[in-house]
Amino acid sequence: MRKVLLSALFLAPLLAAAQNVKKHSSPQPTKDVNILDVTANKTTIIAYETPKELQAKIQREARAKKWNEATRKEELAKVPGGGVLLVDISRYTVASVDAKLFTILVLDANGQEKMRTKINDGVVAPTIVAGVSAFKTSGKLVLDQPLKTGEVVCVLDEKENKRYEFLVKND
Repeated sequence: MRKVLLSALFLAPLLAAAQNVKKHSSPQPTKDVNILDVTANKTTIIAYETPKELQAKIQREARAKKWNEATRKEELAKVPGGGVLLVDISRYTVASVDAKLFTILVLDANGQEKMRTKINDGVVAPTIVAGVSAFKTSGKLVLDQPLKTGEVVCVLDEKENKRYEFLVKND
């Protein structure tokens, strides 16, 4: 009994610290010009492709592959109205990258919940994080409405009980 109490005493501060994610004093730029990182993390990455970016990508591909007009229009019609949100989550164990453990939450500028969803088609692959072998799950969310400046995309990690926040800078 005494060992259990001592273990709990020593583990309590560690568990409390694990739940807090360090935040930047001001949002930091990421590789995507539309997204700013609010929380200091290197293992959760969000990218947002706007409908305009997707259309431009299809136009470039159409020119490169010399598509006919009908094929080009057909592909442009498939572009979602809200764009696509790409999510890459890296962790050190396979069990930690299960797509069912992550919830994607979109909050409007006032903090009201706009959308909540899971990554349904996550693909797990090996990767390297900070020089250590790890695993990554990648998912794509098709959005009905475009994300606007001031909205926040949150990745809720149920296993680690953490919340990673990304600020949208779309305009």
